[in-house]
Amino acid sequence: MTRVVVVVALILGVCSPNLAVEPILCQADADGHLQGFDSDGEFIYWSIFTNLVKTDYSGNVIAQRSVDPHHGDCCVHDGKVYVATENRTKEKRGLYVNVYDCRDLSPVKEFAIDFEHRGIDGITFANGFFYVGEGKDKSSEQEFNWIHKFTPDFVHVAKIKIPGKTIYGIQAMTFADGYFWLGTYGKERTYQCDAQLNIIAYHTVDASVGVFGLPKSKSGETRLMVARNVKKDNGRWTAKAAPAALRSGKLEWEK
Repeated sequence: MTRVVVVVALILGVCSPNLAVEPILCQADADGHLQGFDSDGEFIYWSIFTNLVKTDYSGNVIAQRSVDPHHGDCCVHDGKVYVATENRTKEKRGLYVNVYDCRDLSPVKEFAIDFEHRGIDGITFANGFFYVGEGKDKSSEQEFNWIHKFTPDFVHVAKIKIPGKTIYGIQAMTFADGYFWLGTYGKERTYQCDAQLNIIAYHTVDASVGVFGLPKSKSGETRLMVARNVKKDNGRWTAKAAPAALRSGKLEWEK
């Protein structure tokens, strides 16, 4: 996922996303839980397992489309939504990055990804390259994770080792305020990394199902929008999101 710059005319009485403190509840749902989300500064794009959803910052649905399970983390770049997909259908079983038009979520293209059948997880765009997390088995004792670096046309450039024992690998990621933020199912929930993906801090705020950057606070604090899953009474899933801020080196909920 990528950092966004939000511009909203406050004179219209609209609460700008960079000032919002109340949780946003996505008004769409799916058969499985949220895998990741991102924003272009005006809309939010939610990848909810079998449903790709575009909402405003109040959670109202602008567009949605059914997608193959399971569509994973996503990021927005150059007017398109890129989704890390572990397709489980019989016809297309495999790993892909699926690309959709931000305007109406219509499919644009897809890129086949080869991670030696190990799964695919987080995705973000930073400094001219895509970064994609390689999944791993739930029972894996591997004490590290892999992130792969790709050109915009998904030509492989590098494979980067990220220390840490996690379940399934790096689940969600974004690049915000000069740092990579990696959401995991590990003991240290969220890794803060420098621009070379060296870990510099761990945080307990759980960004494993979605995270993207927000403009800094008035006092200059780094801010992230962080998602949480919501299971409905009918057994289906949706999600909500709220801002977190980096204060004295610690990521914590704004409210």
